[in-house]
Amino acid sequence: MKSNLDGKKTVQLYDDLKPGVRIDKLMVEFLSPILEPNGFKYLKSKREFRKKGEFFNFHLSWYGRKFNEGNRSVEFDIFINSYSPKYRKWEMEFYQLDKNWGNSIDGTRVDNIDGWDKEFYNLGWYDLVKYNNIKLMEKVVQNTKNAGFNFFQNYNSLDLAIKKLKEYPIKNLEKIVDFYILQDKWKEAFDFFENNKQWHEDQEKLEGSDPNSHYSMNRRIPFELRKEKLKNWLQQGA
Repeated sequence: MKSNLDGKKTVQLYDDLKPGVRIDKLMVEFLSPILEPNGFKYLKSKREFRKKGEFFNFHLSWYGRKFNEGNRSVEFDIFINSYSPKYRKWEMEFYQLDKNWGNSIDGTRVDNIDGWDKEFYNLGWYDLVKYNNIKLMEKVVQNTKNAGFNFFQNYNSLDLAIKKLKEYPIKNLEKIVDFYILQDKWKEAFDFFENNKQWHEDQEKLEGSDPNSHYSMNRRIPFELRKEKLKNWLQQGA
């Protein structure tokens, strides 16, 4: 038991360890019992748990704050993500790309995960020095079982993924179109594209003449590739 800044006693676990080692030990000790029975494996070198699915892979990772020091500052954040190397491989072949746009599909720090209870989580960080470590880690476990598993559930199939990604249709336009095409749902892909293409067309008018603009460098080519594929499908008689 140690006193925090308010003079109150708080349970401190493994406080003889360096911050990074301490965080890793607690995350593995508390999360392994709920993640490993659900198919996740711990990768020590990556500081994360991973699960390989049929089409999507799931990651839960964490990192310590840069300025952690001894028992004065032991803060960390958690990330939850879905990836799909299978999709990116298909994308490269289907669109004849020279480079991979990255395997990430969706995910973020837990601060932005739907339903993640922010108790013990302040300004983007969990603080082992400030709070009772057992209560803090039990809250992380509870959040993982609820909000974390709910997030992963969204990527158990392509249709579920489409439903989730449609929360941000402009940001995810290319992936949504592709997930329809992967299921040979060309009409659905075409209809979605037509209903959500306006932002890209507006950006083309605003930034298209600037090769260094965000749109020109990051969004134009993916958009135009989908547009061309859908145009070809339509010309072939749909």
